[in-house]
Amino acid sequence: SNEKVPGRIRQALNVESGLNDGIAVPVVMVLTAMAASEHGVAAPAAQSASLPPPAAAPAPVAPPSVPAPSATATQALDWHGLIQELGLKGMVRELAQHCEWGGMTNGKIQLRLGDAHRHLLAINRGNQTRLEAELNRHFDQPVTLTIEIGQIAGETPAQREAVIREARHAEAVASLEQDPFVQEMIERFDATLQESSVRPL
Repeated sequence: SNEKVPGRIRQALNVESGLNDGIAVPVVMVLTAMAASEHGVAAPAAQSASLPPPAAAPAPVAPPSVPAPSATATQALDWHGLIQELGLKGMVRELAQHCEWGGMTNGKIQLRLGDAHRHLLAINRGNQTRLEAELNRHFDQPVTLTIEIGQIAGETPAQREAVIREARHAEAVASLEQDPFVQEMIERFDATLQESSVRPL
């Protein structure tokens, strides 16, 4: 304000200035909102105070289920290898060697003994009891052993060992026949190699 301007005029100017401000402010706000809309920007007065909803918590993931032991593993058990692991001796081993693995279900073990070797079971029933005790210790649980007399469908441990022995014997015979010293002796003395006397190392 200027003191040189008369009071009534100054008052009129102040009123006009106030009116101008009152009119200009809403006009400026409207223009600001329009400019912001054109540029894709929200005007400050038009911004929402609400916060975005919180993100939903992830659903809990269930741990992978552990399958219960099935009877498949015991059905396909290596009976020959198990006998070796048990370290059976004497008639108990002889009985087990001539039995075929029939399977294990719910603690019940089934073996099959060929008719040609049924005497191994008839000689002493205590052999089956001792074999059952060894199987209890191996599986760390009570088992019931049943040995039936019947036709062998596959291969018993005794039959497998016989095949292994025959293969080793054939290899030993072939090795001797190719030995230069043995060949010389056969040729010089018209000798014959007695294959039954050959023992694999």
